[in-house]
Amino acid sequence: MQQPPQLISSDPDAHPGPEGVTLIVFAPFGEDTTLATYPDGSTQDVMQHPLTQALREVAATGVNVCALVDRVDDETWLIDIPAFQPEALACSSHWKQRMDSPRTLAGLVRHAHQRHPATSLVLALEGHGAGFIPEIDRNQLSAQAYTEDGRFQWQVTGSQASPVLPMGSPVLPMGSPVLPMGSPVLPMGTLPLSTWGLGEALRLAREAGAPRLAAIHFDNCFNMAVEVLHTVAPYAEVATGYMNYNFFTAGAPYPQVFRQLASQGSATPGQLGQWFADANHAVLAAKGNHPTTAGVVLLSRMQHIAECVDELADALLSVLSGAADRQAVVESIRRAIVRAQQYDSDGSMRLETPDELTDLASLAQALLRQDFPGDRVHAAAHALRESLAGIKRYGDDDSPWTDPSARWNFSERALAMNIFLPDPLLVGLWDWRSPYYLDVNPDSSRPGVQPQVIEFLKATDWVDFIVEYHREARFAGLLSPRRRPFPVFNARYQRPADAAGATAPAEDA
Repeated sequence: MQQPPQLISSDPDAHPGPEGVTLIVFAPFGEDTTLATYPDGSTQDVMQHPLTQALREVAATGVNVCALVDRVDDETWLIDIPAFQPEALACSSHWKQRMDSPRTLAGLVRHAHQRHPATSLVLALEGHGAGFIPEIDRNQLSAQAYTEDGRFQWQVTGSQASPVLPMGSPVLPMGSPVLPMGSPVLPMGTLPLSTWGLGEALRLAREAGAPRLAAIHFDNCFNMAVEVLHTVAPYAEVATGYMNYNFFTAGAPYPQVFRQLASQGSATPGQLGQWFADANHAVLAAKGNHPTTAGVVLLSRMQHIAECVDELADALLSVLSGAADRQAVVESIRRAIVRAQQYDSDGSMRLETPDELTDLASLAQALLRQDFPGDRVHAAAHALRESLAGIKRYGDDDSPWTDPSARWNFSERALAMNIFLPDPLLVGLWDWRSPYYLDVNPDSSRPGVQPQVIEFLKATDWVDFIVEYHREARFAGLLSPRRRPFPVFNARYQRPADAAGATAPAEDA
């Protein structure tokens, strides 16, 4: 009888998995026609989707598969494939699920555990993702609420390429653009599962008896983010993710990951996390012009990393408030942000400020190259950089096929994960998420537009630093949110004959 591969851990709170591994795939494609009909826009049957074929190949390696796939103008499909039996695939309609509800993902994890109770659970999240997505109760966003009975007036100005929403009232204390009821303009359609919602889903699954996950693969964009990783840390051992964009491949790398596990017989969750990154890299790098950068982190490290972020925030607050020349300190911080690695937040494909996702390790290194009063900022930056060492798995240096005129160079060793740092140049234009991100203590006397705040924002002084950094900056408005196309693996793309792009080799984690 064939023996299934296993994941082994020395963690006392580890996943029990004596009978093998179950891969859980959460695929919310219901708001994206490109992903739902991948690869050429003609796929109309979930059984013909390349993701389904990739999951059959995973099952052939001896790994159970449970997947929930939601598609545009279609049902939400539950796919079950037993280990070693890809021909036994069962696909059943579960009508139409709310994929942004924590209870949907919690139910999928619970289903996988109940179906394969003695296996280690590995979760792969497909489709859209973001480094920080707030939990928003749209039912509270009435006109009366977001104008505070007419006290605030909103006007849309600017070009269609970069619309701005200026607030027709004085900014609130400390220069923070936190609005009483949050922004009245949100992305059209359903948002992906929020950061808080993801943590809540995993908490509910654990509460229902599911084991701690062995690994999470964030197979989407911007989810190698300190806010996300800190949120899921109590519920999984290892996470693999991508700091910038990750091109959608419909699970194409997964068979290689689990063939490697099967050939070895067993592995640690850390090794599996590295294989996720490496297999993703191999598929994209072989084609060229699909540059990405990935990280793998033992989630037990996130508490210390959060403490280091908190200490850096406190150190920056100290020099901002106590310096004889505050403007000189602000300029030093701004120079460090500009020189740090940025990840695209405005859809321009240019990785530079005013992008509002900044690499933490790169920022720490850039701060070390600036002058600050005393030695506290440098000490905190050094500690943060050291806490992030070894997380980066690989980083490419190439031009993306989505914009061949751009260059994404992720070859610097000091990269690890992103953090939200809005309006980095102090021009007064803020990402639409900013009011929610900065509102860490929602006013209980007002309707709960943001009913939940993630723990990272409550446990660190990062938001206090952002507010203090902007204290003397003029608030001009919020950038209107836009849903951007998910960058996909382009099988038809051919690298130009004279292209100079080169792919950097994988680095040791």
